[in-house]
Amino acid sequence: MQTTWRTLLLTGVLLITACTSTPHKAPIEPDVSAQALDAAWHYLRFRIARDGDEIDSYIDGLIAHQLLAGVIDEHESDITLWRFHRRWPNDATGHQFSFIFFATTAVAEQIHSRMDTNPLLNRLRTEGHLRELRLDRADPQHANHIGATSDKRWPEALQREWPHFIMGASRMWLGLIESEAAKHAHLTLHKRYRTVETALDSLWFKEANHALFHHLSALFGYKPVRVIRRDIMTF
Repeated sequence: MQTTWRTLLLTGVLLITACTSTPHKAPIEPDVSAQALDAAWHYLRFRIARDGDEIDSYIDGLIAHQLLAGVIDEHESDITLWRFHRRWPNDATGHQFSFIFFATTAVAEQIHSRMDTNPLLNRLRTEGHLRELRLDRADPQHANHIGATSDKRWPEALQREWPHFIMGASRMWLGLIESEAAKHAHLTLHKRYRTVETALDSLWFKEANHALFHHLSALFGYKPVRVIRRDIMTF
């Protein structure tokens, strides 16, 4: 009888403990509303010189690693979302590397001021690589919306969620640059980042199909996708 009561008592304690233990909770999504942070999307644009069809595309990685990585680390708590954007069509804008981030105006202006006086940035100016640095704010009517800088042709839900995806991709790209640059610290600045870009080009060619496309496809159940050529493909 005594053993039975002990068993019942132990069972009760275990049940109470199980009910009162802290359950696992999903991470809380950061509150990125303008009301909470007085924040909006900003573009820090680096316009890079080009000579006809000659593009110094490695400059993008140099800027990301040497100029922006420290800013991202320093303002980790101030910048809710961020990403890189690269483009170099032969048009009026030409080669432009952009750091796009969601932050308050005060933080954006602080970053711009710090960048504009950076010795390495001034070196790029003097060498003729940098044509212009400017800070732009997204469309004032929508700048405080998370999906404001996404493609307007996309469904609204995709516009809202895509910034989280591309931030992760941008962080991965920057991490790959950092790792590769560390292997070539003995090289001069420009040669180092030319070498880094060559290595990342090879990595993309060899590994992107499985490491990126395949695993992204897996999240969506390996369904066919219509690509730019309008073919049906799976990864």
